[in-house]
Amino acid sequence: MKKIAFYIFIIIFAACTVVPVIDQWKNIKNSQWNKNNKISIPVEIHDTGYYYNLYVNLRVSNDYKYSNLWLKLNIIYPDSTNLENDLMLTLADHRGKWIGNTLGHIISFRLPALKNKVFGKSGKYRFELEQNMRDTVLKEVVSVGIKLEKVQEILK
Repeated sequence: MKKIAFYIFIIIFAACTVVPVIDQWKNIKNSQWNKNNKISIPVEIHDTGYYYNLYVNLRVSNDYKYSNLWLKLNIIYPDSTNLENDLMLTLADHRGKWIGNTLGHIISFRLPALKNKVFGKSGKYRFELEQNMRDTVLKEVVSVGIKLEKVQEILK
């Protein structure tokens, strides 16, 4: 009986698990992110009947001098349509304490960008991240990326 209950628990747990489509990080050369350096991440999306959540992956050093990060997020659809989003990501609380996970002198963040996004066309999408701060070269940014997860089927 315990064995059956265990298998039922595993099946229910697996059914409730969020499925990541992609979870990718790209290193920034010399930890200096130039405004002209767009981080481009291609993603194949075939399940158009689901909601997706998109997160921005970010690693900065302790010496990053801001408590936030302004980004432009461009989503280029398979038909070349471009959806542009301006994002302001909070990295520290009002006292200046990092809200990410610290390991040594690196702070890692996974910050929500889009919730319950629908991708109505199947095919190859491209996600572009561009720093949109006042500094032309943003120092102490170690790596940037995205996590896209398939969350829930769209009920019809």
